[in-house]
Amino acid sequence: MSQAAEQRAPQAAPERDPVERHFARAILAMLTDPPGSPYGNGERGRPEAAAPPPGAGPGAPVRPGSALTGARCLDLFDAQLASRHLDVAAQWLRARSAGFYTIGSSGHEGNAALAAALRPGDPALLHYRSCAFYLVRAAQAAPPRDGVDDVLLGLTAAAAEPIAGGRHKVLGHADLNVIPVTSTIASHLPRAVGLAFSLGRAARLGSAPRWPGDAIVLASIGDASLNHSTTAGALNTAAYCAYQHLPLPLLVVCEDNGLGISVRTPPGWVAAAASGRPGLRYFHADGADLADVFDTALAAADWVRQQRSPAFLHLSMVRLGGHTGADP
Repeated sequence: MSQAAEQRAPQAAPERDPVERHFARAILAMLTDPPGSPYGNGERGRPEAAAPPPGAGPGAPVRPGSALTGARCLDLFDAQLASRHLDVAAQWLRARSAGFYTIGSSGHEGNAALAAALRPGDPALLHYRSCAFYLVRAAQAAPPRDGVDDVLLGLTAAAAEPIAGGRHKVLGHADLNVIPVTSTIASHLPRAVGLAFSLGRAARLGSAPRWPGDAIVLASIGDASLNHSTTAGALNTAAYCAYQHLPLPLLVVCEDNGLGISVRTPPGWVAAAASGRPGLRYFHADGADLADVFDTALAAADWVRQQRSPAFLHLSMVRLGGHTGADP
């Protein structure tokens, strides 16, 4: 962050709480820091991007070299806005004792581009801040599904909620190939490893496969989950299989906002912990840049799909607000 942003943010309003001051510094940094300045988590921001040529239509790339078109970007932006509004709705419902879950996705909406880079037939086990991903996947269904209704039913613990029947707010739907997970962090990773291992073996064992033969498995986590023993075991198993040239088409995505509830992740830790693992290909993208997420996720997914080998996609994110809506 630039010296100007550091100096101006505290002077803006001393009475602000720590979350508000963090948000103010982030916004000022966007206005004053040059492209490529480091994030608080040790990763560097995106380089300055060239603008699209004058008169470029919605079918043109949003910037030279990107596979993301203007039209697709607008679709993803709509999902991002819907995700942000669902966070507001969760707070509104809770204030009226009508909603019971307020862990939102604000700041993580870049995962909309991750969903767009995958195929609807790729099974996904999602981090709880992946609302925008779910909304994009719902829109990809045939016919398209209104994912907003699904999320609202989960927020209100409605029995009609399609995946958990109101027992817990879960991002999942069988028709969307989004597999439900528990609220215990990283507990879905062993299942994701097992599913990736089984994809190529189902046909050989005479079992009717549920997913396409070239499908890959997505499992997303937060940066704090990287320190969980379950994650260590799952990543080690994935790398162990890759080392032995056993097919394991798994894409692990870490949405790194630099915070585990209220504990900061050491700057650079995620990259250091994930980039040096044998057999696990490492990718990184700026989670606030839709084109960067889309293009990098395309490259990571294509690599996993072609090589049938695991990869780790590190997305630098920003968490806006507290861990939950109940936080001060």
